[in-house]
Amino acid sequence: SPCLRPKGSIKSIQIIGLGMVAVPASFVNSFLDFLNRKLALRFRRRLTDFFHATYLKDMVFYQLGNLDSRISNPDQRLTADIEKWANSLSTIYANFTKPSLDIILFSQKLAEIMGWAGPLIVIAWYLVSGFFLKLVSPSFGKLIAGEQRLEGEYRASQTDLVHHAEEIAF
Repeated sequence: SPCLRPKGSIKSIQIIGLGMVAVPASFVNSFLDFLNRKLALRFRRRLTDFFHATYLKDMVFYQLGNLDSRISNPDQRLTADIEKWANSLSTIYANFTKPSLDIILFSQKLAEIMGWAGPLIVIAWYLVSGFFLKLVSPSFGKLIAGEQRLEGEYRASQTDLVHHAEEIAF
């Protein structure tokens, strides 16, 4: 009977139950991270192959470096920007599906407990808070674009410094 069971054994059963859920959950999260990185690597390899083939065809590299100033720092764009874009692209799937699945499962369980009024209130709260956050948040896209531009200019300046080190020292 439950009254005769010592309190310590109930806690140990709960801890064992938590461990039986936490260990597979950490494995799944690590595996998802592995798959995201593998997907990012594939995106990066394919994009790099495509852009290098385009960059080296018909002396485009010469035209970009010496004749055309519309694209600044092509070396930056062919290395770091492709990597960052591939990483961002690979996380879209996980960042979209996992929260969606969580909302669906959470809403279903909440509907079982409280009826459909509970999930509707929660969804309304998500929509209102999302709208409010959109109003007060800065334009992160512009901030990141500015950061990328400054990073590229800095790398180009460092490259110029290395290439013209003798003349600068003279």
